[in-house]
Amino acid sequence: MSDSAPPANHSRLPREVWILAGVNFLIAVGFGVMSPILPVYARTFGVTSFMIGLVVSSLSVLRLSTMPVSSWLLRYVGPRELAIGGTMLIAFTTFMMGVSQTYWGLLVWRGLSGFGSALFMVSSMALLFAAAPAHQRGRANAFSGGGFVLGGMAGPGLGGLIAAVSMHAPFFFYAGTLVVSAVVMLVWLPRTAIATRQKLRETSVGLSHLVRDRRFRAVLVVNFANGWQSFGVRNLLLPLFIAETLHLGTAWVGIAFTIAAAAQAAALPLTGWGTDRLGRRFMMLAGGLVTAAMSVGLAFSGSYVVLVVLMCVYAIGASATGSAAQSMLADTVPTSARSGLAAYQMAGDIGQILGPLVAGAILDAVSMQVAWLVGAVIIVLGVVLAWGTPSGIQPQVGPGLGRMVHDGRDTDGTFE
Repeated sequence: MSDSAPPANHSRLPREVWILAGVNFLIAVGFGVMSPILPVYARTFGVTSFMIGLVVSSLSVLRLSTMPVSSWLLRYVGPRELAIGGTMLIAFTTFMMGVSQTYWGLLVWRGLSGFGSALFMVSSMALLFAAAPAHQRGRANAFSGGGFVLGGMAGPGLGGLIAAVSMHAPFFFYAGTLVVSAVVMLVWLPRTAIATRQKLRETSVGLSHLVRDRRFRAVLVVNFANGWQSFGVRNLLLPLFIAETLHLGTAWVGIAFTIAAAAQAAALPLTGWGTDRLGRRFMMLAGGLVTAAMSVGLAFSGSYVVLVVLMCVYAIGASATGSAAQSMLADTVPTSARSGLAAYQMAGDIGQILGPLVAGAILDAVSMQVAWLVGAVIIVLGVVLAWGTPSGIQPQVGPGLGRMVHDGRDTDGTFE
């Protein structure tokens, strides 16, 4: 039995979902252009590899530390306005990174972009949850995430061409895509109704209430595991394995990740459909078991072809888990529980920060296989917690934004 019973007429996704997917694509393209150039750009200031690592990680650290502030601002500003503001803040800080004359200036502006990232992530999630009804949340999350995946695939290749013009050009390009994204949201997303802002200020559901819900505890651990293994450990160990164990060039690293991203993008419609029709719990279990099994396979892989196949299957499992977890979060956490949205994002960031550090220490002290297996154990823990969640959609804890948004609509469907 599915977690939600979709109506006989399976309607098209709301317009807001399409807009957010387009915005995500634009942001991911720009980030994909800039991100590979960042370490090389930082090296031009004559700093050590550790200091380059500080620049790369500063965004995640600042995003993590400012997430509570971002969730508080959501209460007063409104999700659409906060998303635009966060996007413009990233655009400004990215432009300043491109014109930085010192390493410390680059580090400061990179860190401040993490605050803008926190603002955008919390508010865009709130917008997506409000736009998609329960029976469409799986497809909506998959479609919105697909924008990031496709943009991430297109960005690095384009970045090489842009960087050939100037080392500063990728930063200006990313700033430009962010400005375009902000304009798209300003023009096509309906503004947050005054009544909605008032209700967000007057209503609040604290973490102490949310953590009593098994679903909320499960999605926190699943997102932590995803950040640890998918965005942390995988991005650290696979390039090292391909370069140092298989003795292949860095171009083969890019090819492997591109093929895996393509597999994930191709699977997104199916995983979104499965989340809506087969259920959040089922897809979290299936996706978690697949990613855990592929982690074990990657630990003992001995050839490039096998490695790429395992990466593709892993990416599909991660797609299923991510779509289902975010849909279950939307079923569980109302936007008035803004701290719940922030906690979910923070769980992923903590995993993304700790994963590479722990895996690197294990790699130095023990072996790469053990580093992979530790992540697999964390994924299995998420599977265990997902097993204990109900199979059907339960009522949210407190009022959600979706109802507030509809209460703020005029008869013509626009916002006040």
